[in-house]
Amino acid sequence: MLKRLGARWGEALSAQRSILRAAFNDHGGHEMGTEGDSFFVVFSSAQHALLAAVDGQRRLQQHGWPDGVPVRVRVGLHTGEPERHEDGYIGLDVHRAARIAATASGGQTVMSASTQALVGNHPRDVNVRDLGWHRLKDLEEPEHLFEVTGPGLPQASPPLRSLGTSANLPTYSMELIGRSVEVADVTDVIERDGARLVTLTGAGGTGKTRLAVAVASELQHRFPCHIFFVDLHTADRSALMWSGIADAVGVPADVQELPHERALRFLCDRNSLLILDNLEQIADADVVVGRLLSDVPAVRLLGTSRRPLHLADEHLYPVPALAVPERGPVPRLQAAESGSVSLFVRRARMVKPSFDLTDDNVADVVAVCRRLDGLPLAIELAAARSRILSPRALINRIDDRLGDGVTASDRAQRQRTLGATIAWSYDLLDNEDQQVFRRLGVFSSRADMEAIECVAGSPDKDSLDVIAHLVDISLLQIIEGPDGEPMVAMLETIRQFARERLRACGEYDEIRLRHAHWCARAAAEIARLLHGPTQMSALDRMDAVEEDIRAALDWCLVPSPAPAERRECGYVLLEPMNSYWYRFGYIAEGRGWQERALKIIDNDRSADGTHIVEALHGMGVLAVQQNDLATGVRVLERALEMARRLGDVDREARESNSLGIARREAGDIDGARALIERSIFLARQVNNPHREATALTNIGHIHMDAGDYPAAVEAGRKAVAAELALDDPWGVAISRCNLVFALLNAEGPEPAYEQIVAVAVDAVALGDIELCIDVVESFAAVWAARGDAERSASLLAASDSQRGIAGIPRAAPDQVHLDRFIGPAERSIAPQKWGDAYASGKSLNIDEAVAMGLAGQSANSPASVHPAKLVAPKHALTEPITRA
Repeated sequence: MLKRLGARWGEALSAQRSILRAAFNDHGGHEMGTEGDSFFVVFSSAQHALLAAVDGQRRLQQHGWPDGVPVRVRVGLHTGEPERHEDGYIGLDVHRAARIAATASGGQTVMSASTQALVGNHPRDVNVRDLGWHRLKDLEEPEHLFEVTGPGLPQASPPLRSLGTSANLPTYSMELIGRSVEVADVTDVIERDGARLVTLTGAGGTGKTRLAVAVASELQHRFPCHIFFVDLHTADRSALMWSGIADAVGVPADVQELPHERALRFLCDRNSLLILDNLEQIADADVVVGRLLSDVPAVRLLGTSRRPLHLADEHLYPVPALAVPERGPVPRLQAAESGSVSLFVRRARMVKPSFDLTDDNVADVVAVCRRLDGLPLAIELAAARSRILSPRALINRIDDRLGDGVTASDRAQRQRTLGATIAWSYDLLDNEDQQVFRRLGVFSSRADMEAIECVAGSPDKDSLDVIAHLVDISLLQIIEGPDGEPMVAMLETIRQFARERLRACGEYDEIRLRHAHWCARAAAEIARLLHGPTQMSALDRMDAVEEDIRAALDWCLVPSPAPAERRECGYVLLEPMNSYWYRFGYIAEGRGWQERALKIIDNDRSADGTHIVEALHGMGVLAVQQNDLATGVRVLERALEMARRLGDVDREARESNSLGIARREAGDIDGARALIERSIFLARQVNNPHREATALTNIGHIHMDAGDYPAAVEAGRKAVAAELALDDPWGVAISRCNLVFALLNAEGPEPAYEQIVAVAVDAVALGDIELCIDVVESFAAVWAARGDAERSASLLAASDSQRGIAGIPRAAPDQVHLDRFIGPAERSIAPQKWGDAYASGKSLNIDEAVAMGLAGQSANSPASVHPAKLVAPKHALTEPITRA
């Protein structure tokens, strides 16, 4: 649509929004938020939601769209019990609705089983079709899904884009041409010969990825629900390769497993096919592939690479160039049967529908294909110019670029041919289009239209028109972004060329700086969206930009003589990323960037004080989280000193609280008390209730450490009240969990048990890693106090195991409070019994441990919920119980 509508894209988007809003309003819908062209709407009944969806779809079909290009939207319906948050909703049911919508195609409406059960008496002109069970991204258990059909709605839709199906493979605007023999060969090697690892090798531009996707589609009957495409073009080491595999198979991330453990656990008993795309730049890819082959007996691997992996089980399949007719005169019909000529003709017709292969031009078309060595990408780039250049004119221009002489068939020559073809296509662009194209090379991954406008846009030409033209001539591709908006992508070979041109024209540093500023704005917006009902889509957006953010940090965080503005942008980018790394468990990566920044800051006289405070704060809280207390205290002392020197009272309140946490964990209880009480005073002074609530939570720990348990209970209840007033579900959950140990000491096990049962499910549903562990530890202490030593041992083992995996050690003061109850429980039973119970608990994940903690409660308890509520989303939040 973006290609066809160009500047009228905005007109279509506005009409779509207006039509859907009218349908939602007519059926009592409440719009909770929009992103791109998507809506989040809630209804008081499933019937009303269904009617609004059907009505909206029919109105869209009846509308007169610009240039006759119809707008089709996908709709997902789900009924559940989300949590209220400020003016919206949060929780796994919100995420589930978004994931259900993401499985649908344009014009299709899909609903969950819970919604289907409530709309049994649907209108006569609406029908429901059972689509079976499907795995959805970030959700552990399969979902039973249904499609809404009827007059004015699609009668036949493509397969749902659920995890593991061929519908989730990359899609292309043109069918694969000239590869029937290769598809059959590779399919036979996997299916008939039983090969477990096939590597498609060849130079860039030979079509390895397209061939792999076509083979996977042919093998769908062998792997009906477990075909996974793993895009590795930005991965450069095994850790990122494992993360890419875990994300592709869709196993949710949480505290209990590292990426390779998650991936291996999911795949271990499944008959799966993994397409591992772009292996060549990963030095230790062979180690990862070897581990998959040894640990997952049923897996089949289809890789693409410019080089072999040199593994014993590897079947190499060098991907040849497309067939080119023999030299000499070739009859038109015979030429048309060759893959290279067929591809040229098909691509030329896409830009010039009247183009045909004739007796007059066949020799020239064949000559073009020969001159380009049958390389698919080079042929596509050349054919895309057929709107203005005849095949004869194409030959002349290609010869000007390649030079005379007979082309060789070796890989190096093919790479030179491809590079020359890209350069030729670039040279035919006007100045403005060349400028936008080479600037797009600065992006590490995909980019949406807003990013392109900010980073690569030209004041002399509409960016939409430029992008549409570059897509027409095959220099760019349009793909769908996480929020449904179009995004622009480049093949890696073309990206490298664009960057070379960007450097050659002297624009590289200027555009790099623009790109870094855009990354800083994108990170700040995502950080803001992470609180509230848009958390899942915000995380999807972070997935789309995180490679660009890493590239921006790498470019910005360099010492002098780099310009001060460059370093300053890196400091600005660190601030929103601090929150992301801290909450989502990327502690090692965050510390790495902070340490790099601080080395530069220490020698940077131009560094702004607030940015220095932010860098120090980010490094300090991450160090404390890893129990590196010496570093944490030292860095946070510097942050507090600088905040005071700047006269920034709000930051002084924050740093006082954070340093107080660090001092407490280092054993300086008096120093910690003074700092946290100072934080409360300063928060009230600047009227920041969030800072005050955070410090109130932490002062309860100080009272606990001092043995003043009634005061700890009083402080904890004040903190809960403050967080409730702020309508902050994370803060409420943390404060209520902290209250458990205070109650256990002050009032006994039963009030503590009631408190942990009441908060456990809500706390775990937030997906906060350390909060989940704290819930399990609280259950361990409470059951110890209630006299169930074996259950306590298993829960303690689960929490110990999860802390080890997450890299979040238990603070020394918290160990003392835990031992106060665990010690007597351990001594109350035989060592063998305790050891056996502890051993059995080490394998429990968070869901299983919380279920064990909840077992035995009344069915009328407020925590009596469906187990699925306990599944964490892909990116689990980490906000320490002692809130920094």
